[in-house]
This record gives sequence, C-alpha cells and structure tokens, in this order.
Amino acid sequence: MIDITACFVESKCGGILDAMKKWYFLLLLAILALGAFLRFYAITETPPGLYPDEAMNGNNALEALSTDRFRVFYPENNGREGLFINLQAISLAVFGNEPWALRGVAALFGTLTIVGIYLLSSELLKSRAAGLLSAFFLATSYWHVNFSRIGFRAILVPFFATFAMYFLFKGLRRDNILNLVLAGIFAGLGFHTYIAFRFMLFVFAVPIVWYLLQNQKSKIKNGAACVSCATVLFLFIAFVIALPLGVYFLQYPNDFLGRGSQVSIFSADAPLRELGKSSLSTVAMLFVKGDCNWRHNFNCKPQLDPLVAAFFIAGAVALTMRSGLIGGILFVSLVAMSLPAILTREGLPHALRAIGMLPPVMIMAGYGAWWSGTKVTAWLERQKIKWPEYARQLARIRRELIILFLVLLLTIPLATYQNYFLRWAGHPETYAAFSADLLHIGQFLNSLPRDIKKYVVINAAGTDVRGIPMPAQTVMFATDTFRGEERQEKNLFYLTRDETSRIELPDTERVLIAILDGGDRDLIRSLRQKFPALKVGAPDDFVVLQNY
Repeated sequence: MIDITACFVESKCGGILDAMKKWYFLLLLAILALGAFLRFYAITETPPGLYPDEAMNGNNALEALSTDRFRVFYPENNGREGLFINLQAISLAVFGNEPWALRGVAALFGTLTIVGIYLLSSELLKSRAAGLLSAFFLATSYWHVNFSRIGFRAILVPFFATFAMYFLFKGLRRDNILNLVLAGIFAGLGFHTYIAFRFMLFVFAVPIVWYLLQNQKSKIKNGAACVSCATVLFLFIAFVIALPLGVYFLQYPNDFLGRGSQVSIFSADAPLRELGKSSLSTVAMLFVKGDCNWRHNFNCKPQLDPLVAAFFIAGAVALTMRSGLIGGILFVSLVAMSLPAILTREGLPHALRAIGMLPPVMIMAGYGAWWSGTKVTAWLERQKIKWPEYARQLARIRRELIILFLVLLLTIPLATYQNYFLRWAGHPETYAAFSADLLHIGQFLNSLPRDIKKYVVINAAGTDVRGIPMPAQTVMFATDTFRGEERQEKNLFYLTRDETSRIELPDTERVLIAILDGGDRDLIRSLRQKFPALKVGAPDDFVVLQNY
C-alpha cells in the first residue's frame, strides 16, 4: 500500500505522484471539475441582473454581429480592448442576448486558467504536488470564482499571463522553439485583454535576462544554445500579434491610458501619500480587509481564505530563503501585477485591477503548502530514526496530520460556496450592485407588443455613450436596441430627464414611459401633470406610466 504522506515529497520513490503517475492526472481532472462547478453552477441566475459595463460589452458585441465590424479596440465607456468582446459576440451568436451568454465566456476562461496554474506551478517548482495545490487554491478561490462569473474582460489576464509565462519559461529552460512560439502567441494576445496585462513585461523580463546571463557565462566556457535568438523569436511573435492594437493606439493615443489617467495617483495633489495608502490597502486586502465593492467581493472579506493566506506567507518565506530564478519570477510577478491597483487612488482596495496577482499568489500558496508538508514529513522521519521505539506512534501522528490537512483543504471550497451562493448571491447589496432592476425593465419592455410606443427616461447619471448615459445599456441589451435602426423597428426610444418634452401622447396610440430611477418622485409627478391620462404601474421592481 502506498504511503499517502509521501505526496509531499514526490522526489522520493514512495511518493504517491511518482509511484502512481496516473493519479496526478485524475487529481487534476477532479480539481478542474470542482473549479468548473463553482464557475458554471447557476450561471443563468447568479449574479442577478446585468451591470451596465457588462451590458456595454454585450451591446458592442451585438453591433459587431449585426454590422460585421469586429474591432481591435472599442473606445466607448472609457475604452476596452476588443478580444473579450469579440469572443462574447460568438457566444451571443450561439445563445442569444442573455446575460449568462456574456458571463459564460468569463467562466470558460476562468476554468481553463486552473490548468495554466497547474502547468506553470509544476514547471517552476518542479513538483506536481505543488502544482496540484496551486491549481486547487485557484479553483476554489472566491476572488477568482467571482470574476469568472462576470462579463468583464479582466478575467483574461490570469489566463494569458499564466500560459505565456509557462511556455516562455519552459521554452528557455529546455531550448524548445515550439514553446517559445506558443509563448509569443499567448503574450501577444494578452495585450488585447486588459490594461493590467501590460505590466507583464516586467515579469517576462526576469527569465529572459536570467537565461541571457547564464548563456553568456556558458559561452565563455564551452559554447551554448542561442538564448538571444530564442528571445528575439518570442518578442517578434508577441509583437506581431499585439501590433494591430499598437497601430490603433498610434492613431488614437488618448485611448492608450483610457480611464487609468483619470484615477492615477500621479493626478493627485500628493502622489507619494496616495502611493503609500494604495500600497497598504492592496497588501491588506489579501489578509485583513478586501474589496468592499459588492460586484467584486462579499462584504469586504479578505481576498484570501485564511488557510490560503497562511500558506502564501509560508511560501513567501520559503522562496526568500531559496534565492534564485524561481523566487525572482514570483516576487517580480507579485509586485508588477499589483501595480495596476497600487498606482490608482479610486475604490481601494481594488480586486479587479489587481486580478493579475492571482497566479503568483496561488503558486506561492501552493509552494507554501507543499514546503510545509515536506518539512513536517522530514521532521517526523528524523524522529523515527532518533526514536525507533516510537515509530508506530509517529506513523499514526503522520496519518492524522495528513487527514487534518485534507479536512482543512476541504473547508476552502465549502467556504467559497457558502459565501458566494448562499450569502452573497441573494443579498440586497448584490441585487443593487448588478442593476437587477434595469435588467427587469428591459425584459419587461421586450415582452410588450411592438405597436406600443415605449419611452425610456434615463434619470440616472453615468458616462455618455452616443449621447445616452451608461445606465441605459442594460435596457438596450435586454431589448436589443443599441442601434437606432433597432429602436425604430421596436418602437422604443431613449430620453434623458431633460428631454421628456419630446414625449408625444396621441389619443390613438398606446404609450408607455419607463423610468430608470423609480425613486425620482419629482419626475413622476411632473409627467403625470403633463399627461393626466397616464396611470402609474409597478409591474416589478420599477415604475412605468401607461395609458392602457
């Protein structure tokens, strides 16, 4: 019978992952299945509603499908790289304009990132056990699960960062051209995802510089493979794939920074003070107080489960003692991918902008768990040699520690499920954070006959998109009325609060006015005075005025 405790020391012949190699693949599949469950379960219902930023992506995707104009960059709503929206367009073409069709793309890439974490962690640490632990921590992370179920493009950052780094490191370590080509493809595509990916340049530089220096030393001795050639190949492929976006930014330089310039610490009166505050809050969000935005997190809870946080600290300590390339890659990655959050001063701590921290955090936590296990196992082995008469008792203690460790691991997915599906999903704050009332207005309007003239009054603030405030995007997505032609066809028109004088009420027509903010009593009162024939209705969690 195989000693399960040796799973922490897979370099030994008795290790479960070396002695029974088929099991590591089955364990990875089990972790992947668990991660897929947490990301796809009840995705048609949770999260509720559809936040206008998600709807904006969907409207651009629907427009691209209608016009066959798929863009490399969509400039509206402060600008967004086009890859994720174009992928969402494929999903909408298959499943229709449903919120879950937008979010399903995020869930798919969130699930695939688990595989990337396993591969990268195993390659960096030369340990399948550490790779499985890292994959498990990501699969069950509330932080990652949450963003894997929202239609935001940022979820692509961990996916492309992980696979790009895996193939780059493997290609340089093994002098493999195919891996370097794949690394260039993933890195190039990564720049088409979210502004935070640009900081991966610092991370890619670490193994490249390391192997260039090592190559130079070995050349002096006895010649070596051309690392500089491999580097040029990687950079060339990444450059070519990222080039369309670069050309766009050359034509429209103001879109390069987008909203980042508006919320940057450098636009503050005291940038150094803001830097200190943002740095502290970003570090503290892992352990003490997390993101308080209900779209990003549950009730300001720390981004890391306490057990994962403990293993992360253990991994950081162990890597500090183990100086070298691996520690350099992980620590540089951790710092570099925290910069998108640290260099801003709005909504801190900000789990979305810091999403690129997830790979190094989970890999370090996986390493910390594996390293802790090896230390405990090694200590027990030494005690058996020192006190052979207590060998049986020590073996029992070791088994009990393993059982305790496995039980503690199981608390992570249980806590994530409880916090996400049982506590967060049905919370009133979550309902409001995802503008569920706006989605219900859109679904209601979409169910009405086309002969009814429908006005939507946008009495809520937001960035203007083609002259209409952002909150209307959710209604537009539900009714497929983003474009003017569709509005005319469906007899549905959008007006700001100041444009209500354009509303017409012929005696022969049925008219309905939907008000985005039903709490605006002054607006409702003025419309009823102007159109006394209209009566107030509340078909759901919103207010309409109608003459039928």
